[in-house]
Amino acid sequence: IVAFLYRDDYYNQDTEKKNIIEIIIAKQRNGPVGTVELVFLKNFNKFVNYERAHAEPFAG
Repeated sequence: IVAFLYRDDYYNQDTEKKNIIEIIIAKQRNGPVGTVELVFLKNFNKFVNYERAHAEPFAG
């Protein structure tokens, strides 16, 4: 598997995608490729699903 991590707010401080990380699956032998968006919780060094992060009070 070949995967890349991209966080737009690292390169562009004016982005609307604060704390959103894209995991880009570029190559996979027996599966699909694509992009998944997760929320990065800096205080916990943790990734969570986008929907779950908006439901929890500490996500912001």
